[in-house]
Amino acid sequence: MRAIRRGFTLIEMMIAVVVSSIVVAGLYSIFNLQSRQFLYQDLQMEMHQNIRFATDVLSRSIRMAGYGTGGTVTGYHGSSSDDDTLPVIMSWDAQGDNDSDGITVVYADPSLRMNTEASIETCGTESFTFDLTILDHETKISEYEAGELLLCSDYANLTGIESYLWVISSVSASSGIISVEENSGYSDFESVCGDSENLSPSMLCSKAHVMTFYIDADDGDGVGPGSAENPVMMMDLNLDWPSSDDVPLVDNIEDVQFEYCVNDSSTGPTCDSDHPENWDDDVSSGSEDGVWMVRMHIVGRSSRKDPQMLQTSKRPELANHSAASSSDYYHRQVLTTEVAVRNLRLQDNL
Repeated sequence: MRAIRRGFTLIEMMIAVVVSSIVVAGLYSIFNLQSRQFLYQDLQMEMHQNIRFATDVLSRSIRMAGYGTGGTVTGYHGSSSDDDTLPVIMSWDAQGDNDSDGITVVYADPSLRMNTEASIETCGTESFTFDLTILDHETKISEYEAGELLLCSDYANLTGIESYLWVISSVSASSGIISVEENSGYSDFESVCGDSENLSPSMLCSKAHVMTFYIDADDGDGVGPGSAENPVMMMDLNLDWPSSDDVPLVDNIEDVQFEYCVNDSSTGPTCDSDHPENWDDDVSSGSEDGVWMVRMHIVGRSSRKDPQMLQTSKRPELANHSAASSSDYYHRQVLTTEVAVRNLRLQDNL
């Protein structure tokens, strides 16, 4: 007897298609969910790394502020019109792009400190000599270059530590001579070291670091790589920011806000979150050398928008910077930390 062969019925095929569609849809949903989760984790890790790096750079620099100085520096970068000295911490409240803050710190390089030879130099000197037979002075002096800054401090001054800043014009490592540009024309320098006076016979000198940190989020100024879509934390090395020679440090840092706890009493302030009255968004002129702590709020933003986000986000309110008025599809992380300015605390306690 011949066997009867039957195929699938239409109903059976429809059931098979429906079941297959349900399975495929389930697999696609799982794949889509995992893809979104992977994207979210990738963006979170990227923001986390950027914020940690920005925090590390700022913390180390702020913590060093004032090292090798008496709290202020006279000479180059000082005032040519009055007796204002260069503070070792300068606050720039809402003076960056999108009303972000900036900060300038000044300190001496701890690894390049050298004593000048015991010789008398006038205040208008254009060179300093270092004894190459002492320790590793020959190695250290080779680390200096023309165009950099030389910071020398006179610890023997009876009225307090005086710190001076010069621009290096040339370096002779073989003779131990560092030539500098004369500080004439800077009233702050001339007020403590006049033309008829001499510098201390022996001063402790080092390479100076004068660094300003700010946010570049403007692609229309022709300076720096930052833009509204890619805000960048920048570092300036000569107080002329923003300029074409500034160094980009960290991408996608959207906002930085600084607050300062200033010593304005004989016992010192209480610098903690329970005493908000001791924290200011700016440092007033004349009190920069009394900064005990700096609180910084750093906002990291994802490098790209997430179009599948169910909830939008916006830049949050921090310190005296109000929140953004509109939402977008960027992810954000905020890190707040406090740094003790130990060198200025030490000066206050001397």
